[in-house]
Amino acid sequence: MSQLVPPNAGSRAIVLGGGGVAGIAWELGVLATLEDAGVDLGAADLVVGTSAGSVVGTFVRHGGVQAAFEQQISPLPTTYEEPGVIDAEGMQRAFEQALAGMTSEQDGRARLGQAALRVTSGQTDDQRVATFGETLPSSEWPDRPFAVTTVDATDGTFRVLTAADGIPLPRAVASSCSVPLVWSPVMIDGRPYVDGGVRSGTNADVAAGHERVLVIACGPEAPSPLGPWLDEAVETLRAAGSSVEVVVADSASQQAFGTNSLSLSTQRPAAEAGRAQASAIAERIAEFWA
Repeated sequence: MSQLVPPNAGSRAIVLGGGGVAGIAWELGVLATLEDAGVDLGAADLVVGTSAGSVVGTFVRHGGVQAAFEQQISPLPTTYEEPGVIDAEGMQRAFEQALAGMTSEQDGRARLGQAALRVTSGQTDDQRVATFGETLPSSEWPDRPFAVTTVDATDGTFRVLTAADGIPLPRAVASSCSVPLVWSPVMIDGRPYVDGGVRSGTNADVAAGHERVLVIACGPEAPSPLGPWLDEAVETLRAAGSSVEVVVADSASQQAFGTNSLSLSTQRPAAEAGRAQASAIAERIAEFWA
């Protein structure tokens, strides 16, 4: 989707990237602070969410950012099941093995999807969908444009899901949050889907055609063989005439994520780190957004 698309005058988009449980909390801390500074998040003409961002985007669109932030500080009981201890080096080797011999971005994504199909431990996709149904502020798609990114695990096709697709919102969000090699894929219309972050941590190019784009990323993105990474997407957006502001989790925030961003123990420290980081940039972002 990395094409030069001239922006529509006055249009605005918010892009929310992936980052696990910690990323959800951090993004909510950032956004709650921006709202306090007068940034009207609800005025966005489009909200795009990838993985953790798909959860946060639902709160943005349903006007529940402040309440969701408070729930990170004082977490409610949840049916979310944390994955076991993640071997980062082992995961990296598995990713490299899955991608060996890939012939294109889509082929690489398909290879990761096929590896994800071999994961059978942990909660089923129906159980994870039910958890999102309990977590999200609504099981209904919002009235304002909202997009959730995901990838077909069978053939690597990148999809941008919206209300028009007729897929229940909790299932769409669960598919975007299904990290390959950690959880099994989520079934949609008889096909398995995995984390939208497989293509990009932010998929910022989905916001093409908007005059102002605010990107919230839980960390920097390295060049990827699977799709347009953040710097590439931002360069394309700006080349087409869009103004882009990018907020990337700083070192203090990334430290708050700890060694396992999928752990519930990260919620409070990550949320507080997001609020602290946003406090220093809120005025600048408010001027950009207005």
